[in-house]
Amino acid sequence: MKKSPSKIFLALAIALALLWFTANFSYGAYSDGWAYRAYVSYGNDVLLPFGLYFGLCALDGFIPALQSWKIKAAIAFIIPFTLELLQPLWVRGIGLDFISADHLGLGFVFDPFDFLAYALGVLLAALTERKFFTRLPFWS
Repeated sequence: MKKSPSKIFLALAIALALLWFTANFSYGAYSDGWAYRAYVSYGNDVLLPFGLYFGLCALDGFIPALQSWKIKAAIAFIIPFTLELLQPLWVRGIGLDFISADHLGLGFVFDPFDFLAYALGVLLAALTERKFFTRLPFWS
């Protein structure tokens, strides 16, 4: 079933805006307090899976398996989860050092709490789609 151009545009706009934000937001300018520490530690880890989920929403009209929110949520969690597990390989430069972990938005420090941030980002994206966007006439 082909989806409307409005849904594709909105989903891609969300995904690309979050990708741009995470790549360009100068959080060093706000270097004080708990908000700074929370953003530096986990902000991108919440935003990247959120954007990835909506990137998958843009494709669900072309790939039937992606029509289920559960499949999109699983993929949006598994990709950063896997990259986080591979992060020590980049940090130590074993085997995959031709790609910088920082270019993938992963940073340089392995943190198991990042998995919770990924789960939160996916949960927020799925809830946003299921509770708010499904009310839009062009979304379904």
